[in-house]
Amino acid sequence: MNDTSPEAEEMRLRVLRAMSPARRLSLALGWSSSVRGMVRANLKRQFPDATEAQRHRMFAERCLGPELAAKAYGDIDAHG
Repeated sequence: MNDTSPEAEEMRLRVLRAMSPARRLSLALGWSSSVRGMVRANLKRQFPDATEAQRHRMFAERCLGPELAAKAYGDIDAHG
């Protein structure tokens, strides 16, 4: 879904291109942190009875995918 006009998108890209690499990196890190926070808040809302360890493991699965999360953190059932 894209609700941004081509003109607005072009302006957004011009502004981003005019920024220094350090500023673009700072923005990207901020956006990434915001998204991670939203995912964590959603997990807490979806699974209010889950432990922090269980939600951390669920977060890893959403970020890394099931296979890599299992390799990195073990089976999801082990966190309950």
